[in-house]
Amino acid sequence: MTLILPNTSCVVVSGLRQLLGQAKVRNDVPTLTAYAVDASIYRMQPQAVVLAEHEGDIDTVVRFAVERGIPLTPRAAGTNLTGSAIGSGIILDISKMNRILEVNGEERWARVQPGIVLAELNKQLGRRNLLFGPDPSSGDMCKLGGMLANNSAGPHTLIYGAVKDNVQAMRVCLPSGSWLSASSINLNDPGLDQTLAAHPSLKPILDLVQRQRSLIDSKKPTVSKNSCGYNLFGLVDGLSRGVFDLPKLFVGSEGTLGVVSEATLRLVPKPQGTLTALIHFRRLEEVGEAVPHLLSLRPSALEVMDANTLNLIGRSAHGIPADAAATLLAELDSSEGEGDLRERADQMAAICGRYQLCGDLTIAYDKEQRDQLWKARKALYPTLYRFDPRKKPINFVDDVVVPATRISELIRYLETFFEGQHVPVAIFGHIGNGNAHITPLLDVNDRQDFDKMVRAYHEIHGAVLSRFDGSICGEHGDGRVRAEYVRKMFGEELYQLFVQVKQTLDPANVMNPGIKISETPFTEHIDYQRLSKSCATCAKCNSVCPVYDVFQSEDMSSRGWFEIVTAKDYSYLDSKRVVEACLNCKSCRTICPAGVDVSELILQRRAENPNQGSRWLFALQAKLPVFEAILKLLARTQSWWDRPAPRALLERLAAPVMKRIASTAKLPADMVLPKLATTHLRNRYPELTQPSAKKAGPRVAYFHGCAANYFDDGVGDAVISVLRKHHVEPELPPQRCSGTPIETYGHVDLVKDNARFNLQSLAGYDQVVTGCASCTLMLKEYKKFFESGPEQQAADVLAKKVVHITEFVARSDQHPPMGTPEGQGGKVTYHSSCHLRAAGVTKEPRQLLKQLPGSDYVEMTDADRCAGGAGTYIVKDYETSQKVFDRKRRNIEQSGAETVATSCPACMIQLSNGMRGRVAVKHVAQLLNDAYEAGAATETRPGAGQ
Repeated sequence: MTLILPNTSCVVVSGLRQLLGQAKVRNDVPTLTAYAVDASIYRMQPQAVVLAEHEGDIDTVVRFAVERGIPLTPRAAGTNLTGSAIGSGIILDISKMNRILEVNGEERWARVQPGIVLAELNKQLGRRNLLFGPDPSSGDMCKLGGMLANNSAGPHTLIYGAVKDNVQAMRVCLPSGSWLSASSINLNDPGLDQTLAAHPSLKPILDLVQRQRSLIDSKKPTVSKNSCGYNLFGLVDGLSRGVFDLPKLFVGSEGTLGVVSEATLRLVPKPQGTLTALIHFRRLEEVGEAVPHLLSLRPSALEVMDANTLNLIGRSAHGIPADAAATLLAELDSSEGEGDLRERADQMAAICGRYQLCGDLTIAYDKEQRDQLWKARKALYPTLYRFDPRKKPINFVDDVVVPATRISELIRYLETFFEGQHVPVAIFGHIGNGNAHITPLLDVNDRQDFDKMVRAYHEIHGAVLSRFDGSICGEHGDGRVRAEYVRKMFGEELYQLFVQVKQTLDPANVMNPGIKISETPFTEHIDYQRLSKSCATCAKCNSVCPVYDVFQSEDMSSRGWFEIVTAKDYSYLDSKRVVEACLNCKSCRTICPAGVDVSELILQRRAENPNQGSRWLFALQAKLPVFEAILKLLARTQSWWDRPAPRALLERLAAPVMKRIASTAKLPADMVLPKLATTHLRNRYPELTQPSAKKAGPRVAYFHGCAANYFDDGVGDAVISVLRKHHVEPELPPQRCSGTPIETYGHVDLVKDNARFNLQSLAGYDQVVTGCASCTLMLKEYKKFFESGPEQQAADVLAKKVVHITEFVARSDQHPPMGTPEGQGGKVTYHSSCHLRAAGVTKEPRQLLKQLPGSDYVEMTDADRCAGGAGTYIVKDYETSQKVFDRKRRNIEQSGAETVATSCPACMIQLSNGMRGRVAVKHVAQLLNDAYEAGAATETRPGAGQ
């Protein structure tokens, strides 16, 4: 009789669910696929994923894993480049533990959970003029837990130090199941004995460090940064101060010694002024010569990009001179303000004037301009994915550190080495402390390139250690990629001390095995399939994904969706839950330096399985006379049915129909519905619906879209009035829905029908003005529906003619007088519609709002984040839609604005529903028109202008 063993994964999952419940434990195919990758070159599929919500969850999972010998990998944002956020057992995702627990402004510390994103942490601390100093380039997405695990640093290490320099205390769940409050304890403090008694595994480590103090001291790297191995050097430094500095042991341990549930962080005052400078050098050697002199100015950051890197990211795209051998990015912070900065800027110019530069220094004080200078550097790695369809940036020697004075020598060595291998390479990093990031571009599926990678790995790491007396790891952690080299870096004696530390705290080797202490070659578990794709898995898209913002789970994120929908074993039935969750906001595409549009991939998957429950509605919409007659009937009776009791009945009656569209779909009785127009826009302006090709001057069409035509929101009237104020008489040609909502339900055939109709209708116009963000984007992208031929050519022509009303006004040479409308003015803020940003329109709406007389424009925090309406998504998944909006509501309230403006009628519906009258919701065109009307009234008033 054959013995049938139970599936290990199923046993693990069922055991965890008995302890934690169904919702927190996942093992479905999409979830495991999403969690099989991080930002590294590796893939390992786990058996289960646990979404921890509090310390009790961590405690339960750690005990469960240790008792059964199941590998356990703690994970935060998964932005790690070394593979330490993936594993073959249980992934413990702490992303939902993302609160700031306590802030002490006077003493400058904060107690924080590990799931908080660094950018969000500093955004909240900034309101108190405080800052957490370490800032990895992935700061818009990386989370505190990962920063603690890797001992992250970033460009501003020069003045703020690495994470290990900024942690006062930590709460750690040890593999023994006990909770350690790790702090720096005086060796004479009675509390030390209590700590050692409560946690017996710590006593052998203290004894080991005391006993081997001289050996540890002798092996301490002499460079300014190091995250290789366990930080026994920090423990020895603590002994010299008379303390057992426990946080130093756990920071940088990459989840191999325990799971962190919170940390108390040292904070610094937020700078009162910042200067960013871009300096282009003709000679690489002179960069190294300039650095010691520039360090005398106390820079907060000094970043270098070599000539190869500049070529790879595109010099013209970033305004980099053709003859620049290297570009230096320097930043100065000041607590005294702009006067001090300008004085130091003059000193910087004098220092750089000694060298051969490609033009003058570019210096920026304004935040927007400074962000623009940093843009290329922060997006550098994923941008390299655009370089070649086969050769991808491969991180395997990416974090070496040498003495800062030898950085130019290192760069020259690397350039020569890779030139000899005929391998393109980007070399960049933190030149002020000698930390270089090296990213060769290789096709690891090609045997020759694979062999070049292995050779480069050993030769470069060997040269860094022997020739440059450096470190193989400055801030990214050892992970899987450098674990096999830890022994070579420190020698056998110290390496065995590392092994003893690991065995003492984690005798079962359950905590993140294969990380940091391992003999496994770095080539094991490389994800060859993914490295032939276009996505860098850097997770920048997750930082702006509204669904990830709500669920904090990788399977409900842009990066996770890419993995799911491009997987070889993709199945719509398995993946429906996640594929249907996307809002199609396009934020992922807007932010992705590699140019990946995850939402488009999801739309393609939906088109393979169109939503049949919605097809009848869109088919009816195309039959305009019938559809419009129904809407007018609803409009005339809205005062009757749009009341609490009828709406409650309507919600119940509509439920079966809604369920055919989506299991989450509903039309809630308390949702603020837009007011339907009894007379549609086209009926209000019949004279504009009769196109005249004989009209003198350029012909301008107003593509009003569905909302402005059918809703009584005033947007269409405002757009027409604004155009007339600019001496343009628009026409309203026949038109159908642009197709955005139809495409989101997978009905590409219906979208094509509408596109063909609109292409023909709009063909005779010189310009097509829109007032809707989604219409703007869709009209510009009709060409994606046609492979070739006259239709694609027509779509290309149309794309060049489409402008949003805010673009039109900003570019107009007409300047109608403006005034302050009666009862208006005050603070105005702006919600940036996602599809308008995707269409490339970001500055114009803000520019126009700043010009409104009597109004004080305030930039809203997270103005560019999705509000959650996404056209019909508010009906398709109302609950998620409102959770997305929670963030937007807080930001609107914090802005103090009386009016929130937007550029899209669909966003207005969500804003009106979410704010419930607490602020006025207006389209930018409405505010412009009000200002023009007030200006015209002032001019016609008796005595005006005298």
